[in-house]
Amino acid sequence: MKKLSLVCSLFLFASAAFPTLSGAQLPTGMTARPIYDTTKAGLSFRKDQLPIVGMYEVPGNPRNFVVVGYFGYIWTLYQNDALADTMAAWGPIRRYTRTQVADFNTWVMKGWEFGALGGGFDPNFTTNHYFYVIYNKYANSTQYRAGVTPSGSNDGPGNPGALVVVDRYILSANLATMVRDTEMVRILHGTGYGSSNMVFGSDGLCYITTDAYDASSWDSTILARKILRVDLSAPQGGRMYTIPANNPWYGATNPAVRKEVYAFGFRNSYSLSYNYLTNQLYAAETGQSRWEEINHILPGRNYGWNNGGDGSAFGANSQGIEGPCHVANALDSSTNGGGFTLGAYMVPYTRAITGTTYNGTYTCARFENPVWWQGHTTAATDGLTNSAPNISANVGNISPAVRGNPTSPYYGYMFISDITHHHYLAVKSERVAPVDVGQFPAYTFTGDLQHNGITTWSEDSYGNLYPILLSSSANGAFQWHDIFILYHAQLTPLAVPRSQVTPILAQWTERNQKGRILSAGAMAGSRLELPQGYSGVEVYDLMGRKLWVYRGKEAALVTIPADLEKGILRLRFLP
Repeated sequence: MKKLSLVCSLFLFASAAFPTLSGAQLPTGMTARPIYDTTKAGLSFRKDQLPIVGMYEVPGNPRNFVVVGYFGYIWTLYQNDALADTMAAWGPIRRYTRTQVADFNTWVMKGWEFGALGGGFDPNFTTNHYFYVIYNKYANSTQYRAGVTPSGSNDGPGNPGALVVVDRYILSANLATMVRDTEMVRILHGTGYGSSNMVFGSDGLCYITTDAYDASSWDSTILARKILRVDLSAPQGGRMYTIPANNPWYGATNPAVRKEVYAFGFRNSYSLSYNYLTNQLYAAETGQSRWEEINHILPGRNYGWNNGGDGSAFGANSQGIEGPCHVANALDSSTNGGGFTLGAYMVPYTRAITGTTYNGTYTCARFENPVWWQGHTTAATDGLTNSAPNISANVGNISPAVRGNPTSPYYGYMFISDITHHHYLAVKSERVAPVDVGQFPAYTFTGDLQHNGITTWSEDSYGNLYPILLSSSANGAFQWHDIFILYHAQLTPLAVPRSQVTPILAQWTERNQKGRILSAGAMAGSRLELPQGYSGVEVYDLMGRKLWVYRGKEAALVTIPADLEKGILRLRFLP
C-alpha cells in the first residue's frame, strides 16, 4: 500500500487496514540516541551550563527547532545540510547549527523549580510568526533586573514573590532573529515551589498550568494551582487574551471567580501533552508522598489536591489525593501516608468553584481519577491495572502521541517516563495499562540529581519523538548530550513531513464502502498528499461554505492556503 502523508497517515490508524497491537504485543527494546555530536563546538547546551526546558519544531520548517533555556535564553537549532552526517557507535549523527536569538535572562526568577519553563508556536505561526515563552518573573522589576533572590513570601509590601508570565516573541521569516513583542499573561505566584507550562490544543486555544505550593487549588478567586484555557489570538477587557465562552465557569455570576480556569485540584502539573490524534489534553502530576499521576484533563473537574506541598507556607497542612481515589486503601496525602476518610483531612471549600458551597463529606465521586499512575517505590503499584508492575517513578512526564508511519505498532501511543528511572511506559487513550517497552541508555548523571533525567519531550513533523534532559554529564557514553531521539527499528517516521503541528481531526473522517477517505478536517496552511484514486480536494468551513478547490493529479502534494479562515476546515476529496 502506498505511504500517505498528513491526511491519510493521520486517519488510517482507525482503519482495519492498520490494526493496532495490544499493549501486551508491543515490541520491546525502545532506547534513545543523541541527535548531534557534542565534540563539535557550540552544540552541547549543558556543557555550556545552559540547561534546556523545551524544543519546538518551526511549523513548515522540518527539523528546524526553537530551543528554550532554563536561565532565559532562546536558540534556533537547525539541521545543517551543508555538512555531511557522521557515524557513531549509536548510529548516524546529523550536523546541527545552534544560534542564540533571544536573551531574557535578567527577567527570569531562578532557583529550584523557578525559571524559564517552556513555550510554543502560535497555531497561526505561518502568517503571524508568533512564538510564546512561559517563565517565572520577579513581581518587583527592580529585583528581577538585579537578579535578587527574594526571601520570604514577598519581594515588597503586598507583592507576591513571583509571577508566571507568558510573553510573545516574533521570529523573523529567515529564522535568524527573535524579538520580544509583549506580555500576554501575568499570574501571581508565591515563592513556594511548583512549576508551570503551556501547550496549544487543536482548538487553537492555549492551556496553561499555574502551580505554586503556597496557594489553594480550590480557591476560585486565584489562578494559581489550576489549568487555564485562554485564546491568545485577540485581546479582551484590558487583557491580551480572550476567555473562551465555553470555559466551565464563563457564566459564573460571582465576579471574583476567575473564568480562565479550565480544571483544578492540582499539586504540581509541570508537564503538559496534547494528543492531536484524539484531541485530549494530559498533565503529569508530580506527587509528594507516594504516587506520580497522568491526568486526562477535562473541563470543570477537581483532581483532588487542595492546599500545600513541599516547602510551602502550608507545611504540615498539605492536603490532597495522590493516585486513584479508590476505597481499596489507594489514597495518600502528606498528613498520614495512607488511606483516609476525606472529610477528616480536607477543609471544606467555602468559595466553591462550582458556584455552590459544599460542606459535606468528600467522597471519591467528587474527584477525577488519574488515567495512569506509578508509585515512588515498586511496591506502591498495589496491583492496580493502570500501573506498570514492578517499576517505580519520580517526577513523571508524558510524551506527545506517536504520529509517524501508521503501520508502526507504536502509532498513537504516548510514553510515560520520569527523571530518575527513565523507563518508557507505552500508553494509549483507551487506558491501556502502561507497558514497559524499554528505557534510556545507561548513563552517569551529574548536577541536580533530583531533576536529572528526562524532563520534557519534543516531536517533529516526521513523527519522531525527542526525550530531553535537564541535566547531562561529563561522564558516560553520551557525555554532555541534552537532546535525544527515541529509537526503535519499528518506530518508523513519515516519509513526507507534516507542515503543521496542529493536525487534521480524526473524528471527522468519512469513508465510502471500500474504506476510502471521502472527507476529513484540516487547518489552513496544512500540506497533504491526495489519497490514491483522488485528484482533487474541496475545502469548506464548518458552516458548509466552499472556500477553495484544487484539481490536479492523483497523489499530488497540495498545500491548503494559509490565508483561509482560522480554525478547523472541512475537506472533501474529488475523484
